[in-house]
Amino acid sequence: MALTALFDIGKTGVLTYQKALEVVSHNISNAATEGYTRQDVIFQNMPSGVISAQGVSGRGVKISDIRRMYDSFIELQLKTESCRLAYWNVVQNGMLRLENIFNDASDVALSNVINDFFNTWQELSQNPQGTTERSLLIDKANYLVQRMNTSYKSLIDERYEIYQDSKSLVDQINQYIDQINELNEKIAASPGALDAKDQRENLLKQLNDIVNITYFEDNAGRYSILVGGMPLVDGGKVYHMSVGLDSNQNMQFKVETASGSIDATELIHGGKLKAEIDLRDSVIPEYMNRLNMFVFDFTEAINAQHRKGYGLDGSTGENFFSSLYDLNINSGSIGNLIFKINNVNQSTYYEYRVQYDGTNWTVTDTTNSLPVTPAITSWTEGTDTYYKLSFNDMEITIKNPSNPLDFNFQIKANTALYFSVAITDINKIAAAGSDPTSSSGPMDNTNARAIYSLLDAPVIGNAKPVDFYRSIVSEIGVYSSSAQTQKNFQDALVQEMQKRRQDISGVSLDEEAVNLVKYQKMYEASARVIRVADEILSTLFDMVR
Repeated sequence: MALTALFDIGKTGVLTYQKALEVVSHNISNAATEGYTRQDVIFQNMPSGVISAQGVSGRGVKISDIRRMYDSFIELQLKTESCRLAYWNVVQNGMLRLENIFNDASDVALSNVINDFFNTWQELSQNPQGTTERSLLIDKANYLVQRMNTSYKSLIDERYEIYQDSKSLVDQINQYIDQINELNEKIAASPGALDAKDQRENLLKQLNDIVNITYFEDNAGRYSILVGGMPLVDGGKVYHMSVGLDSNQNMQFKVETASGSIDATELIHGGKLKAEIDLRDSVIPEYMNRLNMFVFDFTEAINAQHRKGYGLDGSTGENFFSSLYDLNINSGSIGNLIFKINNVNQSTYYEYRVQYDGTNWTVTDTTNSLPVTPAITSWTEGTDTYYKLSFNDMEITIKNPSNPLDFNFQIKANTALYFSVAITDINKIAAAGSDPTSSSGPMDNTNARAIYSLLDAPVIGNAKPVDFYRSIVSEIGVYSSSAQTQKNFQDALVQEMQKRRQDISGVSLDEEAVNLVKYQKMYEASARVIRVADEILSTLFDMVR
């Protein structure tokens, strides 16, 4: 080996370990950077290929690769569990907000307000002529109405806020896929751009937390990203997402492709976006329907009994609460009409036409122009004849219908918003069972007692008023507790996955400190080789001179 080869060997050592020190410094600097993957230097000797009697001489060292300490399986598991955690975190927070709306643990709980309303009827029954009791009843009724209206409006507001947040999440999705596509091109042009790969991986995780995605890497190192099989990033092309409301006011997500917008709502299966879809368009509407059902059946039960009684001024047939349906009698007459909802569904708010020819009843869904087959029962009470028509989870009880009879009705959508007190004159509160103006004796209290007894009657579906409301509160509590349990479970899984990732990809400052000293010594030793070679060469020149 020529003496000058020592210079070359020393030079390779100096340059190689200088680069190794740069990698170690980079690791230390990013020890706290989220999503950073530790980089490791792979060294390789440089053989000269010259064979002598003593063996093959070498030409020093070089860096064969700077490798990311990356485990794709661990990363995939972490993304999967993190996506599930993001879902349950949104659901749990949403259920906490619903618990606050239906808060039944305080003295001002709505179930107590319902009890107070009925208790004022009991107080009125003890003094049916009392103006104080009558005024208090109106106040309690108005407070019940206001609380129901407020709870329902809070649910509407919650749906609106979720929709606004979903639009923000969609904007983030579009930003992320744009950034990932840019990083794709950088990585394809420079496969050794390790930091760009970390940035892309971090963006991918944040994107996956919003909406569950699948992805794969092509031969150029670019990621293709799909949601439910529909591409968002593919071959350098980006397909943005948008969100709007459909005809039922549910959220509808679309992906803008070259051939037009494609509905992607059913393709969203996880992450924050799926949680918001479930909350806004399934969970909250369910409780809105339950409130509507409560208000409607409650109103019908109170009104039906109130119409039987008499006020101080002899008035009768008056509704206590405002009617929650539109009624149009085309021909004939009805002695009395009572509705009851057993379960709210989409068909509840359709318009229906009911016809009676003295023998047969005909019901038509006029919203969709479809015939409906009702179950019919009839009975008599004294001189009165009653018919009950049951269809589409609702019941209509008709007293003394004329022959023929033809009428249309439609229950108001968002019933709880229309809940209001119809009585403004306290003299028209029908506490008596008979006309007090036609008798000289004291006013009786039979109707006030009858209305109070509805507190323990199954008038809301098949449940008592307070029991029905508390069942809503109980369901929300159970769902919220379940969401909290799921969130805690997923949180534990994510922490375990993060620990496993840290063991493989994380930066250990102790380990990097050891490497720092080791590479420093190697750098110094390589520099020493150059200096020794220089001294030998100088000695040789001195000998020649």
